[in-house]
Amino acid sequence: MAFVPPPVPTVVDQTTLMKKYLQFVAALTDVNTPDETKLKMMQEVSENFENVTTSAQYSTFLEHIIPRFLTFLQDGEVQFLQEKPAQQLRKLVLEIIHRIPTNEHLRPHTKNVLSVMFRFLETENEENVLICLRIIIELHKQFRPPITQEIHHFLDFVRQIYKELAKVVNRYFENPPVVPENTIPTPEMVGMISTVVVKVNPERDDSETRTHTIIPKGSLSLKVLAELPIIVVLMYQLYKLNIHNMVSEFVPLIMSTIVTQVSSNARQHKLYNKELYADFIAAQIKTLSFLAYIIRIYQDTVAKHSQQMVKGMLQLLTNCPPETAHLRKELLIAAKHILSTDLRSQFIPCMDKLFDESILIGSGYTARETLRPLAYSTLADLVHHVRQHLPLNDLSLAVQLFAKNIDDESIPSSIQTMSCKLLLNLVDCIRSKSEQENGNGRDILMRMLEVFVLKFHTIARYQLSAIFKKCKPQSELCAADTIIPSVPAATPANATPATPATPLTQVPLLVFDKQGEKDKEDKQTFQVTDCRSLVKTLVCGVKTITWGITSCKAPGGKYKCTFHMIYWRFI
Repeated sequence: MAFVPPPVPTVVDQTTLMKKYLQFVAALTDVNTPDETKLKMMQEVSENFENVTTSAQYSTFLEHIIPRFLTFLQDGEVQFLQEKPAQQLRKLVLEIIHRIPTNEHLRPHTKNVLSVMFRFLETENEENVLICLRIIIELHKQFRPPITQEIHHFLDFVRQIYKELAKVVNRYFENPPVVPENTIPTPEMVGMISTVVVKVNPERDDSETRTHTIIPKGSLSLKVLAELPIIVVLMYQLYKLNIHNMVSEFVPLIMSTIVTQVSSNARQHKLYNKELYADFIAAQIKTLSFLAYIIRIYQDTVAKHSQQMVKGMLQLLTNCPPETAHLRKELLIAAKHILSTDLRSQFIPCMDKLFDESILIGSGYTARETLRPLAYSTLADLVHHVRQHLPLNDLSLAVQLFAKNIDDESIPSSIQTMSCKLLLNLVDCIRSKSEQENGNGRDILMRMLEVFVLKFHTIARYQLSAIFKKCKPQSELCAADTIIPSVPAATPANATPATPATPLTQVPLLVFDKQGEKDKEDKQTFQVTDCRSLVKTLVCGVKTITWGITSCKAPGGKYKCTFHMIYWRFI
């Protein structure tokens, strides 16, 4: 059955609808109308809101509904039980405000709406605060209102949340409150939306049970905390000159936030909430992303707390849950920005931890499948810039990690080539550090040479053959051109009968072969250009490594024997 679009309301219908919806909105402030009835009215307004925004009376409609919406929200009580019609109604009204198009019709109401939204951040529940934050972001992005005292108050509010974070973490994880049976916990006791089952009459065994869903207070919510940094960044972009000094005060708070962690004992507790812990890590990573944004602006201030920054970043890499690949990706992106500054040198003492793949990438399957290129490129860039300051042991770990990547066909060829180039940049460092530390730099270079030569073997045996299969030989192409997929010409009567040509059977076979080759091509991502670039890097690399070996002094005088043994084994 064909889809029939709904009829477009006529002018008369729209006028009638507007009057009807204005009556619905007016009923919001009527104390005699039950919340259930108000909820049904607002649901109808929400379902038809697109028709309202296209009406000719939309501007007038907006002038009537926004003051009533704001009055209803301010006069009503904050709700923390999700099932209550009053909470569902308040949430729906906020969602309707968020859906109002940010055009010139809304501009006159921006100041009043923002004033209420900022006020609700401190009092409302988590669900409603998250909507308020989205409204604040949209209105500031679109209208860029002038700075007010409320902006300064908001930044003070965010700063206070960061100051109280350690207490919140202790309350939720270290000393989780025990809720007595058949009681509803307060919003301050739950860290996330929680469901409890309560008996109506606990004294009776056959008492009816009810399910209540408690919403935490927004100012104590970790989900809300995760959304605050992006708004602070937005405020800085809009009011840079006015709040520059205020934002600088966030730096020590950011550092204390990212180093805060849940103890191992708390994570073994029977009341440990895994989902709440993921929210906590998400809030920390969002905070680190905030630091990555302002690090160049406040680099001197950040440098004073650089040790905390290093500690916090390593803790996040270690503690990030393996199943949250999206959080680790955001963490690696933030780390990439931080490591691109001069503060990268602060990570030199803990390079051995970054070379540990269980810390850098984690144990999650999705993270290992999707984030290795980002992780390796970030680490390679760091190693490249600090290589002159790394001890021989760290250089050896770098060679071990990136040499393994060279022969790993599960990562893109660009990462393989990048790994080759990084190893070549380490040759001179290994040689000089080996002399300074009287170490085994020559042995490291020999292992590096072995990896490069074995990569030649892999390319020649497997990858080149796969590339050759994609390309038809010249003789086969010429033969294919002579095949005409049509009825063969008549044979002269006096000609000796020969084996009949079978062009009609060759055509489908030819198509079948091409399809098979296409399937192989889809599976084989190693292209000719990739192969050429990698081989060129390997050839230059062998030359560079050989120079490094010949100029590297070996302890014990066993160099020549070892070198020739390995060299002749390759030959």
